[in-house]
Amino acid sequence: MSVIDMHLHIKYRSRCSNLSLDDLYNNISDRFDAVCITDHWKINPLLYNPFVDKPLFLGVEVTSTMGDILAYGVRSVPLKNKHLLAENLIDYIHRQGGIAVCAHPFSNRHDGFEDHVYAYDFDAIEINGALDKKYHKMAESAANEMDVALIGGSDAHSISQLNTIGTQFDIPINSIEDIIKTVKNKMCNPIRII
Repeated sequence: MSVIDMHLHIKYRSRCSNLSLDDLYNNISDRFDAVCITDHWKINPLLYNPFVDKPLFLGVEVTSTMGDILAYGVRSVPLKNKHLLAENLIDYIHRQGGIAVCAHPFSNRHDGFEDHVYAYDFDAIEINGALDKKYHKMAESAANEMDVALIGGSDAHSISQLNTIGTQFDIPINSIEDIIKTVKNKMCNPIRII
């Protein structure tokens, strides 16, 4: 088994974050076996990686006309465009062999799909550590109705937002391919860290 925070933002890669890689490394809970950086529109490799004792994976958060989507296992993202249709973005992710996760679907603070989530071909729905339990229940209901996996991530942009929620995978995760396979097979679930 592996526990991973699947939604984190790093300073200088996501303008809205003040969390540095060193901050992340020095403050991440020991309960996490790995972390996954999902900066906005950035998929390029990190120039610096302090994590020598646990894997660090890269995903990406992109915004469609309907809301935010987390992508894992992609090599590129489309050009940033405020008119990017959700169905086109999900198709773009799937054509690369990646998975598309609806980020914070019912959020009152983020770009969320709300009830439109049911109309799209998501591989998973996110339980977001930055939101209240009310929104977690709504996301869980959507995942159950859509018969897709649930993942969890802190959506941390600062030290104080770390260590809220993660994803527990039923197998050890050693690669992004392991994440993709496990999410597609619904062999994961969100867990509370603190």
